[in-house]
Amino acid sequence: NYANALNNPYAHLQRHLTVEDALKTRMLSWPLRLSDCCPSSDGACAVIFACEERAPKITDTPVWVRGAGQITDNYYVGDRPWFQDWDALSILARRVYKQAKIDNPLEELDVAELYNAFSIQEIIESEALNFCEAGKGAELVRKGVTSMEGKLPICPSGGVLCTNPIGASGLIRVGEAALQVMGKADKRQVANVKTALAHVWGAAIGFHVLMILG
Repeated sequence: NYANALNNPYAHLQRHLTVEDALKTRMLSWPLRLSDCCPSSDGACAVIFACEERAPKITDTPVWVRGAGQITDNYYVGDRPWFQDWDALSILARRVYKQAKIDNPLEELDVAELYNAFSIQEIIESEALNFCEAGKGAELVRKGVTSMEGKLPICPSGGVLCTNPIGASGLIRVGEAALQVMGKADKRQVANVKTALAHVWGAAIGFHVLMILG
């Protein structure tokens, strides 16, 4: 994510970070170090939604919402299974994939913008979104599956880990996914993107939002 953020002029943390650099950052809450956690910054995002008849008059490269949904987990933070699979997100993913007629997300999605406020979160979300089997999320990273050149690039923008204007962070995921489909993501563009996933998470009240764009 830090490497991807170097290609994003809007990213708030732009620095080359090696494994050694990351391990030297201070511990915040074991096992998460400062490099594993997002900043709290300022920024904004705007997305134009329009009907099928209006959209082509606004842009030559409209992006269509193929599936969308929202779900809320237990309201009380202490009742949520933070260190286990995110059941609510898994349920939502099945619903939204059905809308978008996606059977195998790892094969059918071209890019994913996940709400990765913490490094571990991207691994948990990859498993909940059925990109891999439970317990295999870290392997996706190690094998390069989620890199810019991988089968399913995750957060070409650098994600929330590198840019977190709270309140806008979720909509930025939608905007970045849309830019990928439009082919307008500049240096962070993944080649031949036809279908993109955007994920939004609200920590305080435990909600997830998913959108499939194409």
